Amino acid sequence: MSFARALKWSFLSELASKLIQPIVFVVLARLLTPEDFGVMSAALMVMAFSQIFWEAGMGKALIQRQTDIRDAANVAFWVNLALAVLIIGLLYIAASPIALTFFQDDRVTTVIQVMTLQVFLGALGSVQTALLQKELGFKKLFWVRFATVGLPGLASIPLAWQGMGYWALVAGTLTGQAAQVIMLWRMSPWRPHWSFRIPLARQMGRFGAWVGLSGLLGWFYLWMDSLVVGMYLGSHDLGLYRTGNQFSAMVFALLFVPITPVLYSHLARMNGDCERIKIAAEKVIKVLILIAVPVAAILFFLSDSVAAILFGEKWKGVGLVIGVMGLVHGFSWIVSMNGEFYCAMGKPVYETIVSGGMLLVYLCGYLYSIGFGFEHFIWTRFALVLPALLLHLLVLNRITSLGISNVVKHIFLIALISFFVALTVSYIFSDYKLNAWIDLLIRGLVSILMISGALYYIEKERIMRHFISTIKRAVK
Repeated sequence: MSFARALKWSFLSELASKLIQPIVFVVLARLLTPEDFGVMSAALMVMAFSQIFWEAGMGKALIQRQTDIRDAANVAFWVNLALAVLIIGLLYIAASPIALTFFQDDRVTTVIQVMTLQVFLGALGSVQTALLQKELGFKKLFWVRFATVGLPGLASIPLAWQGMGYWALVAGTLTGQAAQVIMLWRMSPWRPHWSFRIPLARQMGRFGAWVGLSGLLGWFYLWMDSLVVGMYLGSHDLGLYRTGNQFSAMVFALLFVPITPVLYSHLARMNGDCERIKIAAEKVIKVLILIAVPVAAILFFLSDSVAAILFGEKWKGVGLVIGVMGLVHGFSWIVSMNGEFYCAMGKPVYETIVSGGMLLVYLCGYLYSIGFGFEHFIWTRFALVLPALLLHLLVLNRITSLGISNVVKHIFLIALISFFVALTVSYIFSDYKLNAWIDLLIRGLVSILMISGALYYIEKERIMRHFISTIKRAVK
């Protein structure tokens, strides 16, 4: 399958999930409380941490490998399954100390123990997913996602309606994971066999170790803020923070997540050609800037309206989280594909170096700001993104000669236009007393149209050149 067709099917699979997921998410938010989401977030935090160790970077090592694919897949499967069983036992024993030490909430204990089933299910389907991604089999992955995306909601919503609280979320998550594993085994022709090549395992292990270490650092970036909120402010604020953060993340995930697995599979076929990877990086980063920064600006200025309409009174304060975390995700996505470039070059260590370089800064910022309260913590979360963005660009520039000055200028220009337009639109419509839904729709559409027009004006020459070259290729 070509890169373009793979991207199409990857996008459709994410679109199918992301169109249903927000609906289910909002319905559950209406039925449940921030505290319910906080308890579930604590358990998911632990499950995400455990995945780094049972997956051990085997998936990306398998995608990157060009020889002995079937034997490599077999190694990855048995390594993942053995580590999963070991980690399930450790989590079951340590669930209570984890719940009481980090979250001061004994309800998290039982949830963690039940959610260990997700670890086993994840290990069963990890190799099939990696093989389909390697072969650009995103059409099959689309049908897997499409068939299973609605099941968590079908399981969770009735239980939430019956007052089951956070157990409704647990049931939905496990139902979706189990259905996904069944579909993957039906879609993929690969099956494990009783053999294990130790030299091959060592080779994959060395590659996977760096990927796993980057994944560990990635977990800290993804969950460390929530861990600090949960430890210092409790389940209610954790639920408020994670829910607002998740809503903003879903907006950007719909736009960009389909690109990531396809991009890595495509880059891996370049066999470490630095010049080709550099050209790909320039194109990808420019597209990310043109889309992510305007979306962040619009989401920031519409966040209070979104929160009032979708979440209701019991979620007071979630609007601030949605708005500021929209800025966080918008600027973070500019360099979100860097890890794919490093891995494609066979140098995942760069991602580890960059992530590790900022980790202590983030942790110090979180621990310092949490003492001043929830709102101060939220704004500090955004402030920390900017130096991290610059560091990522500097490292990518060092190994690919990307041209960092042009990228920074482009970010500044797009941000200036986007925030000016979004602010102006919000100010103009602030005097009109419209229905909440109509007001949100009009402000959103006007902002999108005005920003798109301004960006087209400054990018029209490049767009026309690309359009003409496309026509010439089509004629030939």
